[in-house]
Amino acid sequence: MFFAPTFSEICRFELRQQLKAPLFWIVAAVLGALAFALASTDAVILGGASGNVLRNAPMVIVRLLSALTLFSLLLVTIFVAGAALRDFDQRTSELFFTTPMSRGAYLGGRFVAGYLAALAIMLICALGVAVGGLMPWIDAARMGPASWHGYAWALGVIVLPDMLFIAALLFLIATTTRSLLATYIGLIAYFVLQGIVGQLTKDVNNHFVAAMLDPFGGRTLGLVTRYWSADQSNRELPALTGVLLFNRMLWSGVSLALLGASLALFRPNREGLQLPRRKPRPEPPMLRPQGGSTLNLPSVQLADGLRTRLLQLRTQFAFDTLGVLRGVPFVIMLALGLANLFGALLLSGQIYGTATWPVTHQVLENIRGGFQWLLYIIITFYAGELVWRERSQRTAEVSDAFPVPDWVPLTAKLGALVAVIVTFLLVGAIVGIGWQLGHGYTHLEPGLYLATLALDAVPFVLLAVLAVFLQVLSNNKFLGYLLTIVW
Repeated sequence: MFFAPTFSEICRFELRQQLKAPLFWIVAAVLGALAFALASTDAVILGGASGNVLRNAPMVIVRLLSALTLFSLLLVTIFVAGAALRDFDQRTSELFFTTPMSRGAYLGGRFVAGYLAALAIMLICALGVAVGGLMPWIDAARMGPASWHGYAWALGVIVLPDMLFIAALLFLIATTTRSLLATYIGLIAYFVLQGIVGQLTKDVNNHFVAAMLDPFGGRTLGLVTRYWSADQSNRELPALTGVLLFNRMLWSGVSLALLGASLALFRPNREGLQLPRRKPRPEPPMLRPQGGSTLNLPSVQLADGLRTRLLQLRTQFAFDTLGVLRGVPFVIMLALGLANLFGALLLSGQIYGTATWPVTHQVLENIRGGFQWLLYIIITFYAGELVWRERSQRTAEVSDAFPVPDWVPLTAKLGALVAVIVTFLLVGAIVGIGWQLGHGYTHLEPGLYLATLALDAVPFVLLAVLAVFLQVLSNNKFLGYLLTIVW
């Protein structure tokens, strides 16, 4: 006789899995140490703790925890999307789907456990901030009386709704696509759309709209406290009324709607929602030898010289590079970057209301600020995807049996990352030149484009080397992501 698992049983089981994983404690230790460092050093000023504003002022605590929430968004995927995809990654989904349990118990238990694990990380960050403020090397004149009100307000008003929104969004994408890759793309799309909204609402007349369209409440807090004195920041917290209350209620409602969509769109199968695909071409029939005939196989000798290794490297490099550049995820991320770039270019045609020509150095500045920042995310993400691709697709046992030294596939994967960087930068340059021509500016400087972009590519190439090294060293995809992000 089968007993259907309840919501609480699934939630407890998933939460135990999360807390037993070494990765959870590694992430907690790293982010807790980062929070401790931010609160205990004057080398980095974050949260507005400057001038007459005390280091442990309530508003400084709120801004610090809000910044750490934004910083940890990519890592929320480990817990929330990981919980949604656990059964599909471990090939146990069919076993769960044959049990007589409700859809709400299954999805709700997974989501709540992942959400609680993410909140536990933020509680550890709050503890790191509190402990960092107690260190003896901090100037006592820069500290006020210790108070828990700032932490409670930040966790209740900012952290909980923010984490609920991003967790619901990632959970919806993960449960409908069954793909961690699609989940990361959705997160990147969110960042890009937020950047475009931020650019379009920079005007002073759009402050209220910007405050309402910010799911994380950062612009809302800025609007509410923009005229606060240092004394107010040291003693007070914003009243939960007006635009701040409406923002929190609006995005909490959106979060609940996303969870409802996850429940409605979930399908108890392995594939989930998929786009229609082209029908595969029929394979030609295999030729079979005639009866009584024999096959004369040619005599071959396995080559292992330098020329063979270079040929293997070229073949592997072409395979990895084309696999990335032709993939839908890269095309989507490139399109998102171009959308952000166009938004930056649209707002760059004037200086204090005076129209300007799109000269080369201005276009290059917009490419840097509105386009190249995506490369940090793309390099970090694809370093893990390329290094772990064979193991994720369960073909590592086959590829590891090939007579190929380890440096060949690793060099090919690093070369694929460099090709992604070059392609991304060249597309940005072509769009910049097209923008100049479209606005009647014909004094093109392709040499300046190439020289500037070549210099810009150097730190990204070094980041690619580091990201691949950290993935190999950590021997865990998510830990490699964490180390790269912390760096």
